[in-house]
Amino acid sequence: MTDSNPDPPETLAEAAVRFKKFLSAQHWPQTISWLMRDKVLVDRQGQFWVREQGTEPFEQAKLRYSEGVQRNLGVALRAVCATATETFASVFVPTDDLDRQYHLMGRVLKLSVPTSRKSALTVRSPLRWWILELRNKRHSKALEL
Repeated sequence: MTDSNPDPPETLAEAAVRFKKFLSAQHWPQTISWLMRDKVLVDRQGQFWVREQGTEPFEQAKLRYSEGVQRNLGVALRAVCATATETFASVFVPTDDLDRQYHLMGRVLKLSVPTSRKSALTVRSPLRWWILELRNKRHSKALEL
């Protein structure tokens, strides 16, 4: 499911307000955590594993969003997976005009969730994360954030 809003807000915080409303309408949790590629894995069964994160993913998401607004190619906020109380999402910015067209994006704020919700489990233990990473690195490489 997708929704496009004209004129992306200037900040990620303002865009997140719109995203939360969209998530609510799609029956997804409104608490958003931003993903970094090295903090999420997916196993053979399609189960998502998210490493417990600090503030770094939010800071990176803010920078990426700001870059997208400045480049005027559009910005997409994408839900990837969720727990019962938290949606894990990413910020996508096309690399150029061709990439923007390839991803069917206008110069707008695009909000999306997968048609079927993927469940996520969080991992706190560094040892458990290391084991999961060894087992699932090959499957997780194809994950588009």
